[in-house]
Amino acid sequence: MKLFYNTALVLICVSVTALGVNAQEGAPVDPAQSASQAGAAVPEKILTNFVEAGGSYRELSSGYGHWTGGYARGVVVVGRNTVSAEANEQYEFGDKGIYMAAGDTYVVNSDWYGSLTLGSSSGGFFWPRFRADGFLSKKWSERKQFITTVGFGYYMSKDAHRDSNLFLGATYYFNKPWLVESGVRLNVSNPGAVFAPSAFVAITQGRNKHHYISLNVGAGQEGYQLIGPETVLTRFASQTATLTWRQWLGRNWGLNLAADYYHNPFYQRDGGVIGFFREF
Repeated sequence: MKLFYNTALVLICVSVTALGVNAQEGAPVDPAQSASQAGAAVPEKILTNFVEAGGSYRELSSGYGHWTGGYARGVVVVGRNTVSAEANEQYEFGDKGIYMAAGDTYVVNSDWYGSLTLGSSSGGFFWPRFRADGFLSKKWSERKQFITTVGFGYYMSKDAHRDSNLFLGATYYFNKPWLVESGVRLNVSNPGAVFAPSAFVAITQGRNKHHYISLNVGAGQEGYQLIGPETVLTRFASQTATLTWRQWLGRNWGLNLAADYYHNPFYQRDGGVIGFFREF
């Protein structure tokens, strides 16, 4: 096996946000979910100048077996750019493959920043053939503690399925070490033009160089999910929950733990991730 975060915010008909400081520090992307659910990337305020590597294990009900995987990723700041790269090898549903992605977050000025991430894979029917996610964020208020985000994504599976989605989100940083987020993704899956919306709410507590603890819960619809090269689950609801704990054990290194839960009408998945990071 190879290597590789004043209250809930904007609730205007639906919750909206951008995933913040620590949400990205949990498990790598869930490949078997369609882009309409947690498998779709979210915008990130990335912890910078670090490398991390770890592994994962998840048990599935209904005779679907287990998943195992390993990942490595790194983030570095170069001027106004925050450059990231990730490789994630997974064994799922009797097949294995590796997904690779690279991205850049560019700071336009003190109020605006944007990001673009592109990814592809080798092997693994459950990984996308191609994936692209772009986001544009704006900071508001005198302290700039309120951030709104709009994003667009495209997901090309290794069969005929395709996803296009719109993400709307907001994030609020409290004076004390708390962060509240919520977001909605409006996804259309093809063939069939299946509308599959989903939403999440996340709360993060902690501070840099000490710890971050984050709880993220989400629910929504999935247009499809590949569980075999020619086997697809279609048009169903699913729910997710992830608890992430990033703990510094020394000045520049530490441990990243995540426990996650996923449920749909066909099976339940439980497991987690353990990783080690080093800052530079």
